[in-house]
Amino acid sequence: MPEQIFELEHRREIAEGLRGILAILNSNKPLDAILDYIAASASRLLNADAVSIYRLNSESNLLTIQSSRGLSDEFLAHSGIPLGQAATGQAVLDGVPIGISNLNEFQESTKSPLDPSVTHLLNILSKQYSAVLAVPLVIKQEKVGALTLYYSRPHIFEQEEIDMAVSFCDQAALAIENARLRDKIQEDAVAAERNRIARDLHDSVTQTLFSASLIAEVLPTIWKRNTAEAGQNLEDLRQLTRGALAEMRTLLLELRPAGLIEGRLEDLLKQLADGVSGRVKSPIEIHVEGNASLPPEIKLVFYRIAQEALNNMAKHSNAEQGVIELISTPAARARGRKKSTVDSPAYSKSASLRIRDNGCGFDPRTVTSEHMGLGIMQERAHGVRAAFSVQSKPGQGTEVTLIWPDPNRNNGT
Repeated sequence: MPEQIFELEHRREIAEGLRGILAILNSNKPLDAILDYIAASASRLLNADAVSIYRLNSESNLLTIQSSRGLSDEFLAHSGIPLGQAATGQAVLDGVPIGISNLNEFQESTKSPLDPSVTHLLNILSKQYSAVLAVPLVIKQEKVGALTLYYSRPHIFEQEEIDMAVSFCDQAALAIENARLRDKIQEDAVAAERNRIARDLHDSVTQTLFSASLIAEVLPTIWKRNTAEAGQNLEDLRQLTRGALAEMRTLLLELRPAGLIEGRLEDLLKQLADGVSGRVKSPIEIHVEGNASLPPEIKLVFYRIAQEALNNMAKHSNAEQGVIELISTPAARARGRKKSTVDSPAYSKSASLRIRDNGCGFDPRTVTSEHMGLGIMQERAHGVRAAFSVQSKPGQGTEVTLIWPDPNRNNGT
């Protein structure tokens, strides 16, 4: 009866351990921390004296330890194992678990001659451990490493123990695959952002500088013929170069995303306006009421929507005039409370952004949301509980409005 109780308690610990691993797999912890947790759990639940998780370098065919528990510094200093060598390398090569009940007998039963470095490693290992269980880590039929368990005494491995070790391997493989996917998503996001900046560089700065170079080439000829016309061309040249400089600064700022968070929204809008004014060949007015101190995620939405709206103005509207209006309401301060230098920033209670132009306008009913990025702007606004609208008619210009928080929405839900 006591043996049955012990067995039930052990199974309960195993179930709780696997639940704990599933929980950490769903967390945002780095891969090394997750593998350390799996190694510690495997050591505890399989009664191993030491554990290592090896990763395979596909180019060198060398297995190296990424996470371990209970191994000596001497072992870790010589722990690299070629594929097919020792229990760990052989398990990965064959794709099946390998249990060595007595390390002293392993050299006689190995399928291939041992590398001198592996022989030295086994000599170090045999000073402290007598049995090893190595289980390959496999991801979508790709062998990526191994989980190896070490026991201080000779040990006959039961099938249940091997199955449990395979379960831990599956969890480690899942952690590695999740890390791969996260890295891939991050790489794709970086590539997409670089492509967007490259497109913006071509669509804005390159074309602006090309227009400026054309004016500069014909300017000497025009100056000899008509100084008044040349003066107007000089003004156009000034606006173009000023706009190109502002747009270049904007693109450089976006290469350092922290700059968007650190900068004042008013300054960011002015920089966007200066960049677009060079393309529309007329200044864009900016009217600001209040100090728009917004949470970082809200500020970024205001910036992105303003950027998209101004780009649409430059590309589609043929406008001669544009206006940006930013109004914010300061946060209410508790009566009698003094401002402290250690207080968290007091964000504005609300803010609204309006961007309008006197361009050709359009009929919103005949233009799909994807055509002018309207759907993306709407999604950005919805994501931060802000109201977004576009009003336009053919020949009557366009007005884009963003209000945060949405006055018609219950923000407490």
